Amino acid sequence: MLRQALTGLMMLVALPAFAQRMYTSDELIVLLRTGPSIENAIVRNMRPGTALDVLEQDAGNSYSRVRLTGGDVEGYVLSQYLTPERAARDQLVDAERSLATARARIQALEGQVAEVEAELGTTHGALEAERSSGSEVSAELASIREASANAVALRDQNEALRRRVNELTAQTEAMAMQNSQLASRSRQNWFVVGAAVLFGGIVIGLIAPTLRRTRRSSSW
Repeated sequence: MLRQALTGLMMLVALPAFAQRMYTSDELIVLLRTGPSIENAIVRNMRPGTALDVLEQDAGNSYSRVRLTGGDVEGYVLSQYLTPERAARDQLVDAERSLATARARIQALEGQVAEVEAELGTTHGALEAERSSGSEVSAELASIREASANAVALRDQNEALRRRVNELTAQTEAMAMQNSQLASRSRQNWFVVGAAVLFGGIVIGLIAPTLRRTRRSSSW
């Protein structure tokens, strides 16, 4: 009872001024519990990168009270598994989506550039045919200048989007590499856990016969 009272008092002293957006670590599954202890029941297993609203932080036992973003499910998680950054795999998805949008925009701009260049060629031909007429030449010249300005602007915009595509491609590759490294690290952690379980089984298998003989000797 005293421990529960102290825990409640510490949670009241914690800083719940406003909910802070955090994300679960992208290296492992994070457990959401009903209270700030491993003795409390598990509410759910949260996948890496789950968005949470931090309601309270308890520095005493390193737990935080959180709510799933966009929902009403609340619980407690270890604060060490919370990060202000989104999971690398989620950032990778956003980067790939932005890259696809930029590429589609480039294709549309290239089509517009082709149309403007075709119009420019047609206008040049008309200018040569109507060169004898001063008024018509002036009108055609103004049209050519406008079309040329549009073509230059579209080329500049197209070049800027190409540079953006290159940046997004580099970012996507970096995030893919980071995601692969995280997956490799997770497999290594599971391997270590499996090795520890296997070793424990071997030790128990070696000790168990000795314990049985000891019990039999004591019974005699």
